Amino acid sequence: MKRSALRLPTFVLLVLTSPAAMPIAQAQTSKTIENYRLHMFDEPFRSLANRTIELVFDTAKVENAKPTWILPKTTVELDFTYEFNGAKHKAEDVLEDTDTDALLVIKDSKIIYERYLNRADAATHFNSYSMSKSFNSIMVGLALADGRIQSVLDPVVKYVPELRGSGYDGTTIQNLLEMRSGVNWDDNFFAEGTTGRKAHVAAWVEAKARYTDAARDTNRAHPPGSTFNYNTMDAAVVGLLVERAVKMPVSEYLSERVWKPAGMESYGFYVIDGPPGIGREFTGGGFNAVLRDYGRLGLMMLNQGRANGRQILPAWYVAESTKPSTNSDTETGEPHLGYAYFWWPILHSQAFTALGGEGQFIYVNPASKTVVVKLSHGPVGPAALATEQETLSFLAAASHWEPSR
Repeated sequence: MKRSALRLPTFVLLVLTSPAAMPIAQAQTSKTIENYRLHMFDEPFRSLANRTIELVFDTAKVENAKPTWILPKTTVELDFTYEFNGAKHKAEDVLEDTDTDALLVIKDSKIIYERYLNRADAATHFNSYSMSKSFNSIMVGLALADGRIQSVLDPVVKYVPELRGSGYDGTTIQNLLEMRSGVNWDDNFFAEGTTGRKAHVAAWVEAKARYTDAARDTNRAHPPGSTFNYNTMDAAVVGLLVERAVKMPVSEYLSERVWKPAGMESYGFYVIDGPPGIGREFTGGGFNAVLRDYGRLGLMMLNQGRANGRQILPAWYVAESTKPSTNSDTETGEPHLGYAYFWWPILHSQAFTALGGEGQFIYVNPASKTVVVKLSHGPVGPAALATEQETLSFLAAASHWEPSR
Protein backbone atom coordinates (compact mmCIF):
# COMPACT_ATOMS: atom_id res chain seq x y z
CA MET A 1 0.00 0.00 0.00
CA LYS A 2 1.30 3.44 -0.88
CA ARG A 3 1.85 5.83 1.98
CA SER A 4 -0.20 8.50 0.22
CA ALA A 5 -3.24 6.26 0.27
CA LEU A 6 -3.38 6.65 4.03
CA ARG A 7 -1.27 9.69 5.01
CA LEU A 8 -1.21 8.41 8.56
CA PRO A 9 0.88 9.57 11.52
CA THR A 10 2.54 6.19 11.37
CA PHE A 11 4.59 6.57 14.53
CA VAL A 12 1.78 4.81 16.33
CA LEU A 13 2.37 1.72 14.28
CA LEU A 14 6.00 1.11 15.10
CA VAL A 15 7.15 -0.51 18.28
CA LEU A 16 10.50 -2.08 18.97
CA THR A 17 9.48 -5.33 20.58
CA SER A 18 10.42 -8.96 20.84
CA PRO A 19 8.32 -11.30 18.72
CA ALA A 20 8.78 -13.87 21.48
CA ALA A 21 7.51 -11.59 24.23
CA MET A 22 4.59 -12.75 26.34
CA PRO A 23 1.37 -10.73 26.59
CA ILE A 24 1.59 -8.12 29.31
CA ALA A 25 -0.68 -9.22 32.11
CA GLN A 26 0.93 -6.61 34.38
CA ALA A 27 0.10 -3.66 32.15
CA GLN A 28 -2.87 -1.65 33.38
CA THR A 29 -4.04 1.28 31.31
CA SER A 30 -7.09 3.24 32.43
CA LYS A 31 -10.05 3.53 30.10
CA THR A 32 -9.59 7.30 30.14
CA ILE A 33 -6.04 7.03 28.80
CA GLU A 34 -7.00 4.32 26.31
CA ASN A 35 -9.76 6.55 24.96
CA TYR A 36 -7.38 9.48 24.60
CA ARG A 37 -4.84 7.32 22.75
CA LEU A 38 -7.55 6.18 20.36
CA HIS A 39 -8.61 9.75 19.59
CA MET A 40 -5.38 11.72 19.87
CA PHE A 41 -5.31 12.28 16.10
CA ASP A 42 -8.79 13.79 16.01
CA GLU A 43 -9.49 17.50 15.88
CA PRO A 44 -8.81 19.41 18.08
CA PHE A 45 -6.74 17.06 20.26
CA ARG A 46 -4.09 16.66 17.58
CA SER A 47 -2.73 20.17 18.15
CA LEU A 48 -1.37 19.18 21.57
CA ALA A 49 -0.94 15.41 21.29
CA ASN A 50 2.50 15.40 19.71
CA ARG A 51 4.04 17.42 22.58
CA THR A 52 2.35 15.88 25.60
CA ILE A 53 3.53 12.32 25.03
CA GLU A 54 5.16 11.99 28.46
CA LEU A 55 1.78 12.56 30.09
CA VAL A 56 0.00 9.63 28.46
CA PHE A 57 2.65 6.97 27.76
CA ASP A 58 5.46 5.19 29.54
CA THR A 59 8.77 6.25 28.07
CA ALA A 60 12.46 5.35 27.85
CA LYS A 61 14.94 8.21 27.99
CA VAL A 62 17.78 8.80 25.55
CA GLU A 63 20.24 10.56 27.84
CA ASN A 64 22.42 13.46 26.71
CA ALA A 65 25.75 14.64 28.15
CA LYS A 66 27.96 17.71 28.32
CA PRO A 67 29.50 19.51 26.59
CA THR A 68 26.61 20.69 24.44
CA TRP A 69 27.24 21.20 20.75
CA ILE A 70 26.76 24.96 20.56
CA LEU A 71 25.14 26.17 17.35
CA PRO A 72 25.95 29.80 16.43
CA LYS A 73 22.85 31.91 15.97
CA THR A 74 22.18 35.06 13.96
CA THR A 75 18.49 35.39 13.29
CA VAL A 76 17.02 37.14 10.27
CA GLU A 77 13.58 37.54 8.76
CA LEU A 78 12.28 35.02 6.24
CA ASP A 79 12.45 37.47 3.36
CA PHE A 80 11.63 35.10 0.50
CA THR A 81 8.58 33.68 -1.22
CA TYR A 82 7.48 30.26 -2.36
CA GLU A 83 4.91 29.11 -4.90
CA PHE A 84 2.05 26.72 -4.27
CA ASN A 85 -1.10 26.03 -6.28
CA GLY A 86 -0.15 28.70 -8.79
CA ALA A 87 0.08 31.46 -6.15
CA LYS A 88 3.05 33.20 -4.59
CA HIS A 89 3.23 33.11 -0.78
CA LYS A 90 5.31 34.98 1.75
CA ALA A 91 7.62 32.58 3.56
CA GLU A 92 5.90 32.96 6.92
CA ASP A 93 2.55 31.98 5.36
CA VAL A 94 3.73 28.40 5.80
CA LEU A 95 3.42 28.70 9.58
CA GLU A 96 -0.37 28.92 9.72
CA ASP A 97 -1.08 27.33 6.34
CA THR A 98 0.55 24.07 7.40
CA ASP A 99 -0.22 24.03 11.15
CA THR A 100 3.35 24.65 12.27
CA ASP A 101 4.36 24.38 15.94
CA ALA A 102 8.10 25.01 15.56
CA LEU A 103 10.43 25.94 12.71
CA LEU A 104 14.22 25.99 12.55
CA VAL A 105 16.37 27.06 9.60
CA ILE A 106 20.12 26.40 9.65
CA LYS A 107 22.50 27.56 6.93
CA ASP A 108 26.27 27.02 6.91
CA SER A 109 25.95 25.45 10.40
CA LYS A 110 24.38 28.62 11.84
CA ILE A 111 20.83 29.07 13.09
CA ILE A 112 19.29 31.91 11.14
CA TYR A 113 15.63 31.42 12.05
CA GLU A 114 13.93 29.83 15.07
CA ARG A 115 10.24 30.16 15.85
CA TYR A 116 7.83 28.48 18.28
CA LEU A 117 4.06 28.68 18.05
CA ASN A 118 0.99 27.49 19.93
CA ARG A 119 2.62 27.80 23.37
CA ALA A 120 5.60 25.62 22.46
CA ASP A 121 9.12 26.71 23.39
CA ALA A 122 12.75 25.60 23.21
CA ALA A 123 12.22 23.04 25.99
CA THR A 124 9.20 21.39 24.33
CA HIS A 125 9.78 17.76 23.35
CA PHE A 126 8.00 17.06 20.08
CA ASN A 127 7.09 13.61 18.86
CA SER A 128 8.77 12.80 15.58
CA TYR A 129 6.13 10.42 14.24
CA SER A 130 7.59 8.44 11.33
CA MET A 131 10.75 10.54 11.27
CA SER A 132 11.76 7.96 13.88
CA LYS A 133 12.27 5.48 11.07
CA SER A 134 15.22 7.57 9.89
CA PHE A 135 16.75 7.17 13.35
CA ASN A 136 16.52 3.41 12.78
CA SER A 137 18.50 3.84 9.59
CA ILE A 138 21.18 5.74 11.49
CA MET A 139 21.39 2.99 14.11
CA VAL A 140 21.83 0.35 11.42
CA GLY A 141 24.78 2.37 10.11
CA LEU A 142 26.26 2.60 13.60
CA ALA A 143 25.83 -1.14 14.17
CA LEU A 144 27.62 -1.78 10.88
CA ALA A 145 30.46 0.50 11.96
CA ASP A 146 30.63 -1.26 15.33
CA GLY A 147 30.77 -4.69 13.70
CA ARG A 148 27.49 -5.71 15.33
CA ILE A 149 25.78 -6.10 11.94
CA GLN A 150 27.93 -7.61 9.21
CA SER A 151 26.05 -6.40 6.14
CA VAL A 152 22.68 -5.00 5.08
CA LEU A 153 22.50 -8.10 2.91
CA ASP A 154 22.30 -10.28 6.00
CA PRO A 155 19.04 -12.20 6.38
CA VAL A 156 16.69 -10.82 9.00
CA VAL A 157 16.32 -14.21 10.68
CA LYS A 158 20.06 -14.23 11.44
CA TYR A 159 19.30 -11.69 14.15
CA VAL A 160 15.62 -12.45 14.82
CA PRO A 161 15.36 -16.24 14.44
CA GLU A 162 11.78 -16.25 15.81
CA LEU A 163 10.65 -14.96 12.41
CA ARG A 164 11.55 -18.19 10.60
CA GLY A 165 8.46 -19.36 8.76
CA SER A 166 6.90 -15.88 8.74
CA GLY A 167 6.69 -13.43 5.86
CA TYR A 168 10.08 -12.09 6.96
CA ASP A 169 11.86 -15.39 6.41
CA GLY A 170 13.97 -14.85 3.28
CA THR A 171 14.17 -11.05 3.57
CA THR A 172 17.36 -9.03 4.09
CA ILE A 173 17.96 -5.97 6.23
CA GLN A 174 18.22 -3.94 3.04
CA ASN A 175 14.80 -5.15 1.88
CA LEU A 176 13.30 -3.73 5.06
CA LEU A 177 15.25 -0.45 4.96
CA GLU A 178 13.90 0.12 1.45
CA MET A 179 10.32 -0.88 2.38
CA ARG A 180 10.57 -3.81 -0.01
CA SER A 181 10.13 -6.77 2.32
CA GLY A 182 7.27 -8.19 0.26
CA VAL A 183 5.38 -8.93 3.47
CA ASN A 184 1.59 -8.79 3.35
CA TRP A 185 0.76 -5.95 5.76
CA ASP A 186 -1.92 -3.25 5.80
CA ASP A 187 -0.60 -0.18 7.67
CA ASN A 188 -4.03 1.43 8.04
CA PHE A 189 -4.69 1.50 11.77
CA PHE A 190 -7.86 3.59 11.30
CA ALA A 191 -9.71 0.80 9.51
CA GLU A 192 -11.29 -1.94 11.59
CA GLY A 193 -9.96 -5.42 11.03
CA THR A 194 -6.63 -4.54 9.41
CA THR A 195 -3.34 -6.00 10.61
CA GLY A 196 -2.16 -2.51 11.46
CA ARG A 197 -5.26 -1.72 13.50
CA LYS A 198 -5.07 -4.90 15.55
CA ALA A 199 -1.40 -4.43 16.38
CA HIS A 200 -1.90 -0.74 17.10
CA VAL A 201 -4.70 -1.25 19.60
CA ALA A 202 -2.98 -4.13 21.39
CA ALA A 203 0.39 -2.39 21.68
CA TRP A 204 -0.17 1.37 21.51
CA VAL A 205 -3.61 1.81 23.05
CA GLU A 206 -3.95 -1.05 25.53
CA ALA A 207 -0.23 -1.83 26.10
CA LYS A 208 -1.04 -5.53 26.28
CA ALA A 209 1.29 -6.84 23.58
CA ARG A 210 4.54 -6.12 21.78
CA TYR A 211 3.85 -4.65 18.37
CA THR A 212 6.21 -7.00 16.55
CA ASP A 213 4.46 -10.02 18.02
CA ALA A 214 2.31 -9.64 14.91
CA ALA A 215 5.34 -10.09 12.65
CA ARG A 216 5.35 -13.81 13.45
CA ASP A 217 1.93 -14.22 11.81
CA THR A 218 2.74 -12.45 8.53
CA ASN A 219 2.93 -14.07 5.12
CA ARG A 220 4.43 -13.13 1.79
CA ALA A 221 2.63 -10.93 -0.75
CA HIS A 222 5.57 -10.27 -3.15
CA PRO A 223 9.11 -11.54 -3.61
CA PRO A 224 11.51 -9.65 -1.31
CA GLY A 225 13.01 -6.60 -3.01
CA SER A 226 10.44 -6.48 -5.80
CA THR A 227 7.71 -4.12 -4.59
CA PHE A 228 7.69 -0.90 -2.57
CA ASN A 229 5.10 -0.97 0.22
CA TYR A 230 5.25 1.60 3.01
CA ASN A 231 5.06 -0.80 5.92
CA THR A 232 5.73 0.23 9.50
CA MET A 233 6.18 -3.37 10.56
CA ASP A 234 9.30 -3.46 8.37
CA ALA A 235 10.75 -0.62 10.43
CA ALA A 236 9.63 -2.26 13.69
CA VAL A 237 11.52 -5.42 12.79
CA VAL A 238 14.63 -3.37 11.95
CA GLY A 239 14.42 -1.77 15.39
CA LEU A 240 14.18 -5.17 17.02
CA LEU A 241 17.06 -6.40 14.89
CA VAL A 242 19.28 -3.52 16.04
CA GLU A 243 18.47 -4.25 19.67
CA ARG A 244 19.41 -7.89 19.18
CA ALA A 245 22.61 -7.03 17.30
CA VAL A 246 23.94 -4.47 19.80
CA LYS A 247 22.62 -6.33 22.85
CA MET A 248 21.07 -3.31 24.53
CA PRO A 249 17.85 -1.30 24.31
CA VAL A 250 17.94 1.13 21.41
CA SER A 251 17.33 4.06 23.78
CA GLU A 252 20.69 3.25 25.39
CA TYR A 253 22.41 2.65 22.06
CA LEU A 254 21.19 5.92 20.56
CA SER A 255 22.28 7.70 23.72
CA GLU A 256 25.80 6.25 23.76
CA ARG A 257 26.45 6.45 20.03
CA VAL A 258 24.68 9.69 19.05
CA TRP A 259 22.97 11.74 21.75
CA LYS A 260 25.95 12.00 24.11
CA PRO A 261 28.86 12.33 21.67
CA ALA A 262 26.90 14.73 19.43
CA GLY A 263 26.36 17.06 22.38
CA MET A 264 22.59 17.21 22.25
CA GLU A 265 21.23 19.92 24.55
CA SER A 266 18.36 17.89 26.02
CA TYR A 267 17.41 14.29 26.59
CA GLY A 268 15.28 12.52 24.02
CA PHE A 269 12.84 9.73 24.74
CA TYR A 270 10.93 6.88 23.14
CA VAL A 271 7.38 5.83 23.80
CA ILE A 272 7.36 2.23 25.02
CA ASP A 273 4.56 -0.26 24.47
CA GLY A 274 4.08 -1.12 28.12
CA PRO A 275 5.33 -0.24 31.60
CA PRO A 276 9.06 0.23 32.31
CA GLY A 277 10.81 -3.12 32.47
CA ILE A 278 8.22 -4.64 30.16
CA GLY A 279 7.66 -2.30 27.25
CA ARG A 280 10.14 -1.65 24.48
CA GLU A 281 10.77 1.34 22.26
CA PHE A 282 8.48 2.41 19.43
CA THR A 283 11.33 3.00 17.02
CA GLY A 284 9.30 3.87 13.96
CA GLY A 285 7.49 6.83 15.40
CA GLY A 286 7.72 7.16 19.15
CA PHE A 287 10.90 9.20 19.42
CA ASN A 288 10.70 12.68 20.95
CA ALA A 289 13.22 15.55 21.12
CA VAL A 290 13.50 19.33 21.24
CA LEU A 291 13.62 21.35 18.03
CA ARG A 292 17.31 22.22 18.06
CA ASP A 293 18.37 18.63 18.69
CA TYR A 294 16.47 17.55 15.59
CA GLY A 295 18.46 20.30 13.86
CA ARG A 296 21.72 18.87 15.18
CA LEU A 297 20.74 15.45 13.82
CA GLY A 298 20.11 17.07 10.43
CA LEU A 299 23.50 18.77 10.58
CA MET A 300 25.15 15.42 11.28
CA MET A 301 23.63 14.07 8.09
CA LEU A 302 24.56 17.24 6.18
CA ASN A 303 28.17 16.98 7.39
CA GLN A 304 28.58 13.37 6.24
CA GLY A 305 28.19 11.90 9.69
CA ARG A 306 30.20 14.46 11.67
CA ALA A 307 28.72 16.14 14.74
CA ASN A 308 30.25 18.13 17.57
CA GLY A 309 33.70 17.68 16.05
CA ARG A 310 33.42 13.88 15.88
CA GLN A 311 32.84 11.38 13.10
CA ILE A 312 29.80 9.60 14.49
CA LEU A 313 28.21 7.93 11.46
CA PRO A 314 30.42 6.71 8.60
CA ALA A 315 30.36 9.07 5.62
CA TRP A 316 29.90 6.16 3.23
CA TYR A 317 26.77 5.10 5.07
CA VAL A 318 25.28 8.60 4.97
CA ALA A 319 25.69 8.54 1.19
CA GLU A 320 24.37 4.99 0.82
CA SER A 321 21.39 5.45 3.12
CA THR A 322 20.10 8.60 1.42
CA LYS A 323 20.53 7.41 -2.18
CA PRO A 324 17.12 6.58 -3.69
CA SER A 325 16.37 2.93 -4.24
CA THR A 326 12.87 3.89 -5.39
CA ASN A 327 13.12 6.62 -8.02
CA SER A 328 9.46 6.88 -9.00
CA ASP A 329 7.06 9.04 -7.02
CA THR A 330 4.28 7.05 -8.63
CA GLU A 331 5.63 4.03 -6.80
CA THR A 332 6.11 5.79 -3.45
CA GLY A 333 2.78 7.59 -3.75
CA GLU A 334 4.48 10.81 -2.59
CA PRO A 335 4.83 13.48 -5.32
CA HIS A 336 8.47 14.51 -5.80
CA LEU A 337 9.76 11.95 -3.29
CA GLY A 338 11.70 8.74 -3.75
CA TYR A 339 12.74 6.34 -1.01
CA ALA A 340 16.07 5.26 0.44
CA TYR A 341 16.99 3.62 3.79
CA PHE A 342 14.06 5.09 5.75
CA TRP A 343 14.84 8.53 4.26
CA TRP A 344 12.90 10.31 1.49
CA PRO A 345 15.17 11.75 -1.23
CA ILE A 346 13.77 14.80 -3.05
CA LEU A 347 13.86 13.58 -6.63
CA HIS A 348 16.06 15.49 -9.09
CA SER A 349 18.01 17.19 -6.30
CA GLN A 350 20.65 16.45 -3.67
CA ALA A 351 18.14 17.04 -0.87
CA PHE A 352 16.53 14.41 1.32
CA THR A 353 14.21 14.48 4.31
CA ALA A 354 12.99 12.54 7.28
CA LEU A 355 9.21 12.64 7.13
CA GLY A 356 6.60 12.05 9.80
CA GLY A 357 2.83 12.16 9.94
CA GLU A 358 1.12 15.48 10.68
CA GLY A 359 3.93 17.35 8.93
CA GLN A 360 7.24 16.57 10.63
CA PHE A 361 10.37 17.24 8.56
CA ILE A 362 14.13 17.14 9.01
CA TYR A 363 15.10 18.46 5.59
CA VAL A 364 18.74 18.36 4.48
CA ASN A 365 20.18 19.91 1.30
CA PRO A 366 23.94 19.44 0.93
CA ALA A 367 24.00 21.63 -2.21
CA SER A 368 23.04 24.75 -0.24
CA LYS A 369 24.28 23.60 3.19
CA THR A 370 20.77 23.97 4.54
CA VAL A 371 18.89 22.11 7.26
CA VAL A 372 15.24 22.89 8.04
CA VAL A 373 13.27 21.29 10.84
CA LYS A 374 9.51 21.75 10.78
CA LEU A 375 7.29 20.31 13.52
CA SER A 376 3.54 20.47 13.04
CA HIS A 377 0.06 19.22 13.92
CA GLY A 378 -1.24 19.01 10.36
CA PRO A 379 -4.13 16.95 9.03
CA VAL A 380 -4.13 13.19 8.55
CA GLY A 381 -5.72 11.21 5.77
CA PRO A 382 -6.16 12.60 2.23
CA ALA A 383 -6.07 16.23 3.43
CA ALA A 384 -2.40 15.76 4.33
CA LEU A 385 -1.33 15.75 0.67
CA ALA A 386 -1.82 19.48 0.08
CA THR A 387 -0.11 20.38 3.36
CA GLU A 388 2.86 18.18 2.54
CA GLN A 389 3.21 19.60 -0.97
CA GLU A 390 3.04 23.20 0.27
CA THR A 391 5.73 22.38 2.83
CA LEU A 392 7.98 20.83 0.17
CA SER A 393 7.62 23.98 -1.92
CA PHE A 394 8.57 26.09 1.11
CA LEU A 395 11.56 23.85 1.88
CA ALA A 396 12.88 24.13 -1.67
CA ALA A 397 12.58 27.92 -1.54
CA ALA A 398 14.25 28.08 1.88
CA SER A 399 17.09 25.98 0.53
CA HIS A 400 17.75 28.33 -2.38
CA TRP A 401 17.27 31.44 -0.23
CA GLU A 402 20.33 33.61 0.41
CA PRO A 403 19.48 35.67 3.52
CA SER A 404 20.25 39.36 3.62
CA ARG A 405 22.61 40.19 6.46
